[in-house]
Amino acid sequence: MLSLIEVKCPHCGARGQLTLPLIGAIIIGLCPECYELVALCWGRVLPLDNEIMRNGSFSETREHVANVLVAHVLKEAFSADEDEGCVAEEEIGGQSQSPRAGKSNEISEREVVDFARSDLDLIDNKDYFKAIFG
Repeated sequence: MLSLIEVKCPHCGARGQLTLPLIGAIIIGLCPECYELVALCWGRVLPLDNEIMRNGSFSETREHVANVLVAHVLKEAFSADEDEGCVAEEEIGGQSQSPRAGKSNEISEREVVDFARSDLDLIDNKDYFKAIFG
């Protein structure tokens, strides 16, 4: 039996149904209504920049897709309610404090780019993953 998911184009708002892709799959395709490029991953449809995707170099395209995916992951990770303990906390000077204490809850574009450049390739390393995500 095929599982279907409801999707909505982030560019034009068109709605449709797709067969649920395999876990971990990232599918890049066109919206059938507006012909803008989108990425389907983790049950979400994310907008892609047509100009970069169609006319950019391989490295520009790869970086753009990585930035879109990382921004989505970070947005999901930090959108949890901190009062419920969903955001990791660390002990600092005997006090429990959020790692982003005193900072805006929004992740800057610079932070996303820095993560994509320096940490994204390390995410598959088991020790690194445990050090960051516990």
